[in-house]
Amino acid sequence: MPYSIDQFDWGTTPLGPKETWPAALRTTYDILMGTEFATCATWGPEQTLIYNAAYIPFLGARHPAALGQPIHEVWSDVWDDIAPLLRKAMAGERVYMENMHLVMTRNGFPEDTYWTFSYSPVRDGDRVEGIFDIAIETTRQVMVEQQRALQVAETTHRLKNTLALVQAIAQQTLRGVSERHLVRSFDDRVHALAAAHDVLLKQDWNGADLSGLIEAAIANVTERSRVHIAGPSLGVKAPIAQNISLLIHELATNAIKYGALSDPAGCVRVSWTHDGAMVRMEWREEGGPPASPPSRKGFGTRLVSLGLTGAGGVEMDYGPGGLTVRLSASAESLLEA
Repeated sequence: MPYSIDQFDWGTTPLGPKETWPAALRTTYDILMGTEFATCATWGPEQTLIYNAAYIPFLGARHPAALGQPIHEVWSDVWDDIAPLLRKAMAGERVYMENMHLVMTRNGFPEDTYWTFSYSPVRDGDRVEGIFDIAIETTRQVMVEQQRALQVAETTHRLKNTLALVQAIAQQTLRGVSERHLVRSFDDRVHALAAAHDVLLKQDWNGADLSGLIEAAIANVTERSRVHIAGPSLGVKAPIAQNISLLIHELATNAIKYGALSDPAGCVRVSWTHDGAMVRMEWREEGGPPASPPSRKGFGTRLVSLGLTGAGGVEMDYGPGGLTVRLSASAESLLEA
């Protein structure tokens, strides 16, 4: 074989000597050889394969024998997967695939590989003669992400087991306590933490959707239809998500005991805005009894007073129409970048 692709004798292939190539094929070849991106192309009835130096690592042990061969022979091990995509390109369509999984034997043994690539039709006049392929192998990135996701799932599983163990220990330790409502409150708060973890898991612990976080916290204590939620989509930082879940849980529990949700006609409206620098949230109870300040400050009251991020920013209005809580925090402290 030649020292370089440019020295290859194309006269030994169905394409014939380079000097006889049509202008469209010569242009395609020049584009291939002039780019640093891994690129290949096919041409003619046999779909003869042409590729540049950056594409060689993709071929493994198949280079240099793959040069000038029909593409279905070069990639026979993955042909069933890519042939339908090539047919689309040959029909004049553009094809784009992201992180496509292919099991290849390019080095003599099966290996899982992942690819992001695009196929574009190559024309000579009005006729499609082949395809132009720009590709990136994403195997390493995908496998790193898969490993990370596996570790997150394992951590979450262990965390759930820990929370379940805490509940079991508490129930056994406190089984002689006569004030059972205190035990139930503790149990409910652990459930609120678990709900936050479930929302975080859906995002692989890369923050949590604020709306989903509120809905999960509400679902543990009351009917979703009695709480109206409205606000833009916001991603909350993972450590803050647990604070918000507990805060919403405490407000909902209080509303059930003393506020709007203690009345069948009552409801709660939770809304928030994001003006760039600040996030502002409002918890407004309607249709219940008049609100009054608590006679003593328990755990729930202290938790709510810490606000969205644990740094305050809370206004509580005990009005005749019900409790209204206004919370604010800087976007920098609350939201994922």
